[in-house]
Amino acid sequence: MKEDGRTKRGRPAESLGGGAVLARRKEIAWRDFEGEAILVVTSRDEICHLNPAATFLWESLDGSSTLSELAEKMSGSFEVDEEQALADIRAFASELLEKGMVEIVKGG
Repeated sequence: MKEDGRTKRGRPAESLGGGAVLARRKEIAWRDFEGEAILVVTSRDEICHLNPAATFLWESLDGSSTLSELAEKMSGSFEVDEEQALADIRAFASELLEKGMVEIVKGG
C-alpha cells in the first residue's frame, strides 16, 4: 500500500468494484475462536479482533469469489440485503487493502 491511499496497482482502494477478487495475504496469522477471528499482523505488532460478519468475510477472501458473489453469500447468511452487504464488503475490503492484509487477485 502506498502512502497516498492507493493500492499497489495504483487505484484508490475505495474504487473497488463488485467484480474484484481479493485474497488474504499469507503472512497474516489468524484463528477463528467461536465464530470470531483474531488476526495477527506481526510486521506491525498489531492484533485485530473481527466480529462474526467480518470473520465470515475474512474467511471468504481466498481469491476465488468476487465481492458481488460474497455479498450474495453474506445476504443469505446474515440479515442484510445484497446491496447493503456489497457496500459493507467494499468498505471492509478497502480497509484491509489499506492495511496491507489482503491483495487484489483480479478485477476491481
